[in-house]
Amino acid sequence: MGEPIRVDIVCPVYCGLSYIKRLAKTIKSQENIIVNKIVMPITDSNDNEFNEIIDFVIENKIEYFVVKKEDFSHSFTREKAILDYCNEKIVIMLSQDVILCNTDSIYQLAKSIVEKKSAYSYGRQICTNKSIEKYIRQKNYSNTSICISRQDVDRMGLSAFFSSDAFSAYDRDIFIKIGGYNGYNVMMNEDMLYSKFVLDNGYKKCYVSEAVVEHSHKYKLRELYKRYFETGRFFRDVPLFDGYKSTTTGFSLALYVFKEAIKHFDIPVLMRFFPDMIVRYFGMKNGRKGDKKQ
Repeated sequence: MGEPIRVDIVCPVYCGLSYIKRLAKTIKSQENIIVNKIVMPITDSNDNEFNEIIDFVIENKIEYFVVKKEDFSHSFTREKAILDYCNEKIVIMLSQDVILCNTDSIYQLAKSIVEKKSAYSYGRQICTNKSIEKYIRQKNYSNTSICISRQDVDRMGLSAFFSSDAFSAYDRDIFIKIGGYNGYNVMMNEDMLYSKFVLDNGYKKCYVSEAVVEHSHKYKLRELYKRYFETGRFFRDVPLFDGYKSTTTGFSLALYVFKEAIKHFDIPVLMRFFPDMIVRYFGMKNGRKGDKKQ
């Protein structure tokens, strides 16, 4: 390893005190980084757990600000945290439910900003539960790192902008220079949106396979439909992605999942496969319907 890298860490929070405690503990075990501060935008859940979270972050000297539930958006909370609370050049984004797999996970991600001159980098996510998500993660997060520039967009199409703020690193100076999220207030895909601004402005974004977190969910079909509906609304309301072709189709991803489930004789995944894919398809399709926001 090289010299320790200074970072600020931003982790938007909504309920889930046990996740927050676990993440705070694992951050302390990270090597070769100097954490200047941890900032947690906390969405008000108006219950006892909200008060317990406030007590925990104060006790652990974590900086925070409260977001009203009706004011929350993925872009708003992150932009406010970066601009108003962070000071370091490198800002690490974390979801509250990720698990840092290695003691150098944050270092490996931050290093790409320093050594590869990346404006934005995101790490590898693995899923350990027996679910469709496990195979989707395998497909979307390979063991090969890659850096992407504006010259790659024509070849890669929409996939050039694929990113994830579940575990990512921002160059704060560049974030400020290019205007952050440029006034977009979005509930989903703020990472993809920012990647577009990064590439459009001539900077690089990198995928760092050596920086690994576990990120597992067990969505009910109703929850899954809502997520894909919101993703559809994002593409409906953000015209910047109109005209880009998808080089990785939903069909090819579904086929990969199905083949892997057959290969591993994964009965729970095979039983869930068809209703899961139908929900994803109609969620996205229905989300795209309607007039775009003005």
